[in-house]
Amino acid sequence: MSQPVATLPSSGRPAQERLETGLRKTALLWIALALVFTCTVPTYLEFKSRSAHMAMSNLPLAVLLPFVIWLLVNTLLKRLFPRFSLSTVELRVMLCAFWVGASFAGYNWVTQWVGAMAAPRYFASPENRWQELIFDHLPWWMYPSNFPGVVKRFHLGLGEGKALPWGAWVGPIFWAGSAAVAMTAIALGLTAIFQKQWDRHERLTFPLAQVSLELTDGFDRRPGWAPFVRSRIFWIGFAIAAIPILWNIIEYWVPGFPRLAIFDTLGRRRTPPPRYLPWGLSYRLLPTVIGFTFLCDLNILFSLWSFHLAGQIALYWMNRVGFSLGLTGQEAKPMEIVGIFGNGVMIGLVVWAVWVARGHLKRVAEQIRRPVDRSASATAILSARGSAAVFFSGLLYMVFWLHASGYSLIVAAVWLTLFWASLFAAMKYLAASGFAYLWPHWSREIPEIWAGASRMSDTTRVAIRVISWRVLAGWRLPVALPHVVKLVGPKSQTGWMILGSVLVGVLSAMLYTIWLCYMEGGSAFRTWSLVGAPRGLYNSMATEIAKTDLSVTDSAKIAVWILGGLAAALITALQARFPWWPFHPLGLLVMFQWYVNIYFLDIFLVWLIKLVVLKFGGIALYRRARPAAYGLIVGYVTAVGCSFVVDLIWFPGGGHYVHGY
Repeated sequence: MSQPVATLPSSGRPAQERLETGLRKTALLWIALALVFTCTVPTYLEFKSRSAHMAMSNLPLAVLLPFVIWLLVNTLLKRLFPRFSLSTVELRVMLCAFWVGASFAGYNWVTQWVGAMAAPRYFASPENRWQELIFDHLPWWMYPSNFPGVVKRFHLGLGEGKALPWGAWVGPIFWAGSAAVAMTAIALGLTAIFQKQWDRHERLTFPLAQVSLELTDGFDRRPGWAPFVRSRIFWIGFAIAAIPILWNIIEYWVPGFPRLAIFDTLGRRRTPPPRYLPWGLSYRLLPTVIGFTFLCDLNILFSLWSFHLAGQIALYWMNRVGFSLGLTGQEAKPMEIVGIFGNGVMIGLVVWAVWVARGHLKRVAEQIRRPVDRSASATAILSARGSAAVFFSGLLYMVFWLHASGYSLIVAAVWLTLFWASLFAAMKYLAASGFAYLWPHWSREIPEIWAGASRMSDTTRVAIRVISWRVLAGWRLPVALPHVVKLVGPKSQTGWMILGSVLVGVLSAMLYTIWLCYMEGGSAFRTWSLVGAPRGLYNSMATEIAKTDLSVTDSAKIAVWILGGLAAALITALQARFPWWPFHPLGLLVMFQWYVNIYFLDIFLVWLIKLVVLKFGGIALYRRARPAAYGLIVGYVTAVGCSFVVDLIWFPGGGHYVHGY
């Protein structure tokens, strides 16, 4: 099943030289202003226009849309006013700044964080018992100050003559921002240490970065656009993705106009799941998923859909027979079992990844003891000592940050280790696959199956649920950093660009979201981020604390966790030992994940099309067909952008939801 995939050309200069020419000050100013715009628009479209959730993947529309707009604008500038156009290097830096900063935008983090921060005091009631059960355990230092009207005005609006209480939000902004910086430091350290291992030794393909390299190629030459734009196959892909969405815009003015529903969001295609499955097989088609995964290796594509199909069969069987395991009173149902198994798989893959890189890590350790010339460094972006320093500094800060939020020191260290192991796995396998819906496969239940909730204080159990993906800033960022380095090169300036983009992204996203909620009243938006998500979060905390029969160490669940790790080791070893082995361990990691289920049809179709292309036309036909994948991406993004413009002009109070799951 595995076929070689050609490496895409870059701009003609090696990665190590891409930043040597530097950036113009005017270009940096444009990038900073565009980044602020990029980080605020997703909140507006989610809350006000209700046209889309733009930030929902590892390379979201919040990044792609403004970048495609800039490509168009830059093409015109190159033709008309070449002095003001951006070079290839500057365009790539702009994309990387968007990619890093938009990790905090909209639905990705900020709208759910602000909802969680403003919810406890506003939604608490005698019926839900939040004040009785969890208020004594919440880390109030990370919440807005309890001044009169702060939370009420957030949800109902300021009213005339009232000043926005920024002082009440200084603490939450600072503590969330500091966590984002610490998470960035850890991610920078990991990326610096493993980048050369993944790029040079394991030769991961980095499909997301490779497409971006192609999109930005050619702007240093005349006529000033990427060469593949002149390909007819590119425009065929563009039309396939754009025409259905542009056609559906007519329905905005003519209700009942026949739709082309091929690229409709999941909400329009939702069907009841079969009796014994949590969900049915999806048929959601998304051109960006198809376009990016076309660069993925065949064995990975085959493993993604085949393992997921096997996972559906396993879930069906377990639900059909009522399978469960664990001690009496704390039995794990099928979905919890596969979650524990998946976490074990992730740990197994991380252990294998570290083992494979042992020679590289030994060289890094030697260079920490005895620094060498930068040209001979085993690390990227930072020196070996610098990589270790930022990595351990970020880890140390996060341990005490978690401890202050309510974790015991032991639980904080264990939880952080498991969490970053999941992020590390997502970093590596996103670089290998290009499937932009790979999330950290972690679970708060894992520490509990070893220690049992009975050994944890109520404060620790509350804190574990507070510090979730809705509150912890920066957890979406690490998976982007290896691609950023691939795009702009492993230079020291890259680290400063990443840090600056984080600060601009976090602050602009937080300040605009808080301002908009006070101006309009958060309750007026009727969004899940501000109502459904925080209510579910704190209700789960109250339910947990109200329990009297707390779990204890469960050997059966531990066995499932260990089994997942052994399965990962077996499949990885077979892949390394036998070239004909058709399965990739990534399929095992995500076989039960909902996001694979959503895009199951996309993955299967890409695998089938690519298999036919390589079988009958080889690499030559694959290279000729590749611009169609870029056309799908650019065409979809362009058409969705046109829909947004129509909504903003003609339907500002109630947009048409055009992009999401």
